[in-house]
Amino acid sequence: MSSSASERPSGGFDRTAWFYEPLARLYSLGQIEAAKASQLEFLNRGDRVLYVGVGAGEDAVLAASRDVELTCIDLSDRMLRRARSKVERAGHTAEFIRGDVFDHDRKGAYDVVAANFFLNCFERGPMRRMLRHLASLVRPGGRLLIADVAVPSGPLVHRAIHRAYNGVGIALYWAMGLVPLHPIYDYRRYFDEAGLRCQSVKDFRVLPFGPVSFQAIEAVRIDQAIEPQ
Repeated sequence: MSSSASERPSGGFDRTAWFYEPLARLYSLGQIEAAKASQLEFLNRGDRVLYVGVGAGEDAVLAASRDVELTCIDLSDRMLRRARSKVERAGHTAEFIRGDVFDHDRKGAYDVVAANFFLNCFERGPMRRMLRHLASLVRPGGRLLIADVAVPSGPLVHRAIHRAYNGVGIALYWAMGLVPLHPIYDYRRYFDEAGLRCQSVKDFRVLPFGPVSFQAIEAVRIDQAIEPQ
């Protein structure tokens, strides 16, 4: 998470590092974890892969098992240490960088960049700038993968339930100093200005008969960014 862009300190993530993943698993009944795991099909052996805001690293461990060249960035020292420990315990190697993602300037260096439940740590303006920055780190033809909260869809009752469910989650994470209060973002609205094209979307429901709660989005860099409005 970028402290300069989001104006959110890393302290909240340092304090919650030890229970962040179990809390997310409980809140989503495992669907946050499932959304992240679904991205493995896009990782090929030898790919240069970047995980931004890697957190405690449950998805990084899965990526490392695919024999990729893995880099992980996080502003929280405790989160990064947990991610490193998990990757090393699994017998894999990776590059770990503690710092602001905005300062990571390896333009076009990665085949895949994964931003999982990361962009929702920002207010809208910084989120759009971060999305453009992440796209710039992907090589032309490479992928940006985003697992995050789904845009409300379906029948009115499903949309109402989803907004209420997400409202509880964002209020909880805001109270812990992790995210600002903001509406649910539709990241695909900003793909054109980032030079991205949406390739696929997978839906995840907390309950089989309930609304779509989370999504895993695959975007391809087409390198034809449009000046943002």
